[in-house]
Amino acid sequence: MLNKHSLILRLAMVLVLTSLIAGVVAVRYYYQSIYQQEVDKAQLAIDQLHKTVSSTASIAAYLKDKDLALEVVSGLIKNDVILGAQISSEDTMLAEQGANDVVYSVSYELFNPFFENEVAGKITLTPAQNLIEYNARNIAQNSALLLVVHTVVVLLMFIVIAYFIVTKPMGLLSKDLMQIVPGTDNRIDIPFAHNDSEIGEIAKSINGMLQDAESHFNQERELRKEVQELGNRLQLLFEHASSAMILAQRSGKIMLFNASTAELLKRLNLTISSDLYELVDRAFMDGNALKQHIADNLNKNDVARGEYQLINDANGDEMWVHILVTRSYAQDNTSYLQIFINDITSHKNELAHLSHKASTDKLTGLLNRAGAEREIEARLSAQQALTLMLIDLDGFKPINDIHGHDAGDIILCHVAKQLQMSLRKGDLCIRWGGDEFVVVVESKGEESAIQLAEKLRAALSTPITLDNGEQVAVGASIGVAMSLLHGVNIKDLVSAADKAMYSVKHKDKNATALAPI
Repeated sequence: MLNKHSLILRLAMVLVLTSLIAGVVAVRYYYQSIYQQEVDKAQLAIDQLHKTVSSTASIAAYLKDKDLALEVVSGLIKNDVILGAQISSEDTMLAEQGANDVVYSVSYELFNPFFENEVAGKITLTPAQNLIEYNARNIAQNSALLLVVHTVVVLLMFIVIAYFIVTKPMGLLSKDLMQIVPGTDNRIDIPFAHNDSEIGEIAKSINGMLQDAESHFNQERELRKEVQELGNRLQLLFEHASSAMILAQRSGKIMLFNASTAELLKRLNLTISSDLYELVDRAFMDGNALKQHIADNLNKNDVARGEYQLINDANGDEMWVHILVTRSYAQDNTSYLQIFINDITSHKNELAHLSHKASTDKLTGLLNRAGAEREIEARLSAQQALTLMLIDLDGFKPINDIHGHDAGDIILCHVAKQLQMSLRKGDLCIRWGGDEFVVVVESKGEESAIQLAEKLRAALSTPITLDNGEQVAVGASIGVAMSLLHGVNIKDLVSAADKAMYSVKHKDKNATALAPI
């Protein structure tokens, strides 16, 4: 049932208030933006009209042909955005029609058809300023109104969806929970369509806690008759468990450890000691952090768990373990620590392998775009000065079309190899996508960056022998951007390099260019 304190009502109030404030600002800005765009479009139309008739008007001014000038002027004032127009030579008015206003008129010089730098006359256009502004206001008002309607509809839809997706399921969850009796096998139902959502996770966590509560009740009932059996099982567990296990006093004195513990320490060229905390200092890379983690959690009567790196084993390989530390009490209320240590080195290595695989281009073996973006952002966050080069291959598509994709793959692998051979170990070499590559190096100045780009371009231009024995070659258009000049985030650097690269593409190709500042 909804009330004034319900989540959906408070969310709706916040959204409405936020949308109202943001909407006023957005609509005002949007109105001004659209209005200015329409005025600019009208001015652009006038400029285009001038460009369209400039050659004819120039001939009329040069020849002082009033009939031709009148024909041009008549054509101009037929356009809605033109109120008046006139064409004159240097000393003669050739043609004039419509309302010509000096204040709102725009004049353009007309040049001699045969001598580009010689002025033959001018053409003056009077824009229909009132009509332009009227149309711009109407379009801006309609656009702003549409924005308001769209915002209101989205807001209402969001509130309704939030009610059915969040508020209602949470209410059902609360109702079910109030009917649960702790210690029984009753569980709450996971709301419909929320099996994998946060609400579903809450329900699962609650059921997990209910399961734990039931288990604790059962354990309490059976505790007295199982004390002896538990002692035997504990001994058996210590002797035969595959995981390393240690029992120690709260002060750190080690009471028991199993064979797996000794085996694990042997791999580290270590032996067991009588003090747990001293052993932690010797066996772990960051023993202080582990000891602090154990102390913090035990002081809160919680378990301590986590993944920590051991010192390297006898072969110099990294080792990782998962540690679980719990507190138990003897009959005399003495506190003990139970430490469970599981070797997760293979799991860590598998994760590292998967991470490397996910960040590597399958064909070339270079970093892919996703992996590269993370690495570049990390270097920029560390405030490293970087130079980024965006490389687009010239002539790749015709070779790919003629000789097939296998030939294209050979070229891409050749390009990757040439880049790697031309760069240092710490430089980043990336297949950005398709036939685009990115190189990121430490910044050394504009001249050095262009020299390196030219070196890469020359290396990529070396001929390649295909499987059929035919030699082909590609070129490279390279755009260069520097974090000291063009931006301190990856988006700005790539955008700047992309513009520089396309400036090369539109000119001679197979060249390099530094992005403009």
